[in-house]
Amino acid sequence: MHISEDRISHIAHKILDKLWGDDLVDFPDERRALEAIKASLTQYFSIADEIDSLVRKKLSSYSQAKVPGSRDWEILYQKFYREEAEKKKW
Repeated sequence: MHISEDRISHIAHKILDKLWGDDLVDFPDERRALEAIKASLTQYFSIADEIDSLVRKKLSSYSQAKVPGSRDWEILYQKFYREEAEKKKW
């Protein structure tokens, strides 16, 4: 799943507004805080995409999970996704 820069920017602004609005954080430099949130989100989605690709490649070699979206495929996908996420300590 690819997330556009516009979508990441929108999510980052929502996070920033919520943190500030709930008085959880005071930002000495709002622009730098927003950049840090965007960088974190970009890294998060990048890792998620990488794990997804690894899992789909692994599933393509399994004869049990021929049809993406089937119940067996989904169960194996979730299992392999958790395993790959653990390997990345994510």
